[in-house]
Amino acid sequence: MTEEVLKERDAQILGAVVEEFVQSAEPVGSRNLVKKYRLDISPATVRNVMADLEEMGYLCQPHTSAGRQPTDRGYRYYVDHLLRGGSLPPTVRRKLREGIRSAEAEALESLLEATSRVLSRVAHQVGLVVAPRLEVRVFRHVDLVFLRPGRVLVILVTRSGVVHHRVVEAPEVASQAELEPMANYLNSLLEGVPLVAVRERILAEMESERVQYDRMLRRALEIGSRAVTPQGEGDEVYVGEPLHLLDQPEFRDVEKMRQIFEAFQRKGILLRILDQALEAPGVQVSIGAENPVADLQDCSVVATAYGQEEHPLGAVGVIGPKRMPYGEVIALVEYAARLLGQALTRL
Repeated sequence: MTEEVLKERDAQILGAVVEEFVQSAEPVGSRNLVKKYRLDISPATVRNVMADLEEMGYLCQPHTSAGRQPTDRGYRYYVDHLLRGGSLPPTVRRKLREGIRSAEAEALESLLEATSRVLSRVAHQVGLVVAPRLEVRVFRHVDLVFLRPGRVLVILVTRSGVVHHRVVEAPEVASQAELEPMANYLNSLLEGVPLVAVRERILAEMESERVQYDRMLRRALEIGSRAVTPQGEGDEVYVGEPLHLLDQPEFRDVEKMRQIFEAFQRKGILLRILDQALEAPGVQVSIGAENPVADLQDCSVVATAYGQEEHPLGAVGVIGPKRMPYGEVIALVEYAARLLGQALTRL
């Protein structure tokens, strides 16, 4: 359904209500709007417009004697039509830059965790980072470790430093000595191959004539194939510092916070929300009930992909109250994604 375009005066007042509520966390009255935002109309006219906006679903009135505050629809209209481009103060940019670059010399996991934490601290909300997906990573090295007859630990390392472990069945393997030539063969075959293409390369190699007559090569390929067969694992999500949400008056309710914290423990839920940043260009904003998870429908999510535009690696985002400064958070997420993408090229 296409969102109707509000009249200029209605949109001006809706924008003023959103911005005032974001700052104060208190329902907004007409007299305060006229005075603070220098509206060239009377408080009575503002009240009438606010009543109309409430009837259209953009505002609500929590109590009969209270002012008004935005609904999900009001926030959505503000983000889509009224939001002006935000900019980050130099001090904020510096904190983000230093926080991310301080972890560049460490493993990829440390870099992603550092990014989620510094996002949380700077935004005073919860930073999230989705690790690069398996299919966009490139094979660098594999080690095969004998565990016991018939079982092998496969340690797969990507060029970005991500390490994957998987125990696979290998019925004919009886010692570590048998695994050394197999690992050497797999490394020579797969070096530089994107992980999404590794299984296809292995299956093609299995059809080659030399493998048909070489038992060691065939067993090596069988182990490699089992190690890269998808098992439905979710991508890793790094959650910053959820306690920052306690700074927001919306989340001082203990039961509400318990539900949100439980949602943060279920990484699959977060992936469902952040996946849209990998499927659409630019920054994606999900507000309230637009989030597919009931426990997070008091929250908004701002997220975008990092990496090359045509080949995104993962997503970075912020979860906070619907009453968030959207312009600032969008600018923050965009800058963090750019810094993270640059850092990954230097790993």
